[in-house]
Amino acid sequence: MEVSSHRGIRVDFGYASSWILDDDLAVADEEPQPPQQTASDGQAPRPRILDIQPDVIKARRSILALKLGQVLEEDVCHLSVGVDDVQDTLRQAVASVIGGRPQSILVEGAWGTGKTHLLTLLTALAARAGIATSTVILDGEGVSLSDPMGLMEAILGSLRYPGEIVARGIGSRLSILRGQALRLQRDVNSRIVDALLAVPSRTFQDPEAIEVLEDYFIMKTPAYHARVLLRRLVNRHIRLPSIVARNIVDRPGRFFELLMGWAACCASTNAAKGLVVIFDELDAEWAMATRPERRDSLLNKLAELNGNTRCPLLLAFGSAPGSDVDTIDPVRDVLKYIPWTKHIEARTPSSRQTKELGQRLKALYVSAYPDRLASADQSKVQRWIDDFADRHLDELDPTPRAFVRGTLERLDLWLELSDGDEYR
Repeated sequence: MEVSSHRGIRVDFGYASSWILDDDLAVADEEPQPPQQTASDGQAPRPRILDIQPDVIKARRSILALKLGQVLEEDVCHLSVGVDDVQDTLRQAVASVIGGRPQSILVEGAWGTGKTHLLTLLTALAARAGIATSTVILDGEGVSLSDPMGLMEAILGSLRYPGEIVARGIGSRLSILRGQALRLQRDVNSRIVDALLAVPSRTFQDPEAIEVLEDYFIMKTPAYHARVLLRRLVNRHIRLPSIVARNIVDRPGRFFELLMGWAACCASTNAAKGLVVIFDELDAEWAMATRPERRDSLLNKLAELNGNTRCPLLLAFGSAPGSDVDTIDPVRDVLKYIPWTKHIEARTPSSRQTKELGQRLKALYVSAYPDRLASADQSKVQRWIDDFADRHLDELDPTPRAFVRGTLERLDLWLELSDGDEYR
């Protein structure tokens, strides 16, 4: 966090940074220094206490995310317009997961049309319902459906339980799961529970041992290596079963078993009520993957998660659409291999819906920059945004993402314009 005596304070939001100006800060000085404490005494002056207004920070963070083409989970419901029917479908799917009925959803949308927005909406609804979530971005190489064991590592690494702001993975939950392993054994038939029971409870009191076990459970460390490390740490030989499937032909089945096992573990403890896993950027996977037959084997295995299976698990896929002339079409293939998948298409909002989105963006912008539009005629600002919404739908890129960025750009420029003249 960088402080400037002239402008304010620069705050790092993790993915970007922004200046919070003095006008947006509440500044309070500590008790004044005693007269005898001067610079010659070698005493550093007491710093000012900067009390940054929480609402400003929160809104500024939201605006930065939107400029980067993303919507934060905390904002996604408020910034969703024209998707009431989709929201109902997602809520029903989430409710089915809690009831132990597995679900599969495919969200299709071209760049900027709101595909990732709808997947974020699903994540928000699941988290509010008490379901753990995990999102993996496929690239066909580092994270790929063709590599089920690597894919499982990515899923567990991004696992986020309800109430967690950021994903903490499974490491923080291992000791809890071990404490409930005997009860889990009655409900969950999985090598995950067998592995938990193979480790003495006191081992989970050693932070270094927990790190080894976390790497073992997410398949970063093979069982034989984990056994050696644990023996050094706890001076005891522990017979850990192998989690990784060595043979390629066995990996789709092992992935399927582990995924169901982790979903059941989530639902059988107080941590969550089930698991939602999102596979985004399927189009990149289909374009880059060098082993499509392995990918298809995994999809074929996932098809077994149908209405006859009891498992609190939802699989969601996000993809750009294919064309009639494309031989590579992830949407077609997913629907072919997993025919019970619910198919949702991201739609371009109407003019009325776009104007409503503009109103919500303006309100968020005012929260982020309370002084920028304070002296402006608010009705004139809104008319300006509405006019842009009408013209936006006739432009070359009439996508929601382009409208959001364009609206925020125009609001940034408001003070630089002559009395709010239209910016083109």
